[in-house]
Amino acid sequence: MELFEALKRRHACRHFDPKPVPRELLDKLVYAGQRAPTGGNTPYRKMVVVTDPKVLEMAKLVSPGYFGDTSTAIVIYTDLEVAERGLGRLGRDVISLYDAGAAAENIVLAAYALGLGACFIKSYSDTALRRILKLPEACRTELIVSVGYPAEDEPPPLRQRKGAKTVWLNEYGRRWKQGER
Repeated sequence: MELFEALKRRHACRHFDPKPVPRELLDKLVYAGQRAPTGGNTPYRKMVVVTDPKVLEMAKLVSPGYFGDTSTAIVIYTDLEVAERGLGRLGRDVISLYDAGAAAENIVLAAYALGLGACFIKSYSDTALRRILKLPEACRTELIVSVGYPAEDEPPPLRQRKGAKTVWLNEYGRRWKQGER
């Protein structure tokens, strides 16, 4: 699928077919997540691919924003010690968050390009999720990306709210007009 087609199709999928995602597609999603940048090329961003139904169920129990019966979740987390050693407090507290979002968006775009659906999840207990995944204390979970095949009866994506596409040209108040030179 061409990039702009993936961008057009991309939305928060919350209704999934529980069929498992093949390993070769998961490999591509992991690759996409790893291709996202990190500040100073510091290797603080990590991922856990979760396919075990029991682990997924436990993650859902501590994640009120986790909808649908996905067969896979990819948890993006930060090694806080590596981030601080490489980029200081700014890297640990701010830059790592942006980089996690970049990795998640790469994963979601790749999922749509591969015929899958995906959704970002942030409403969960970090402490509980770290325990479920057996992550060290010096780690912070950033996002869960639920991944799977969209259900056949998946509702259409929500329309963007008014003002969501506001873009200015050079200064506030001067509208960017698509296609204008």
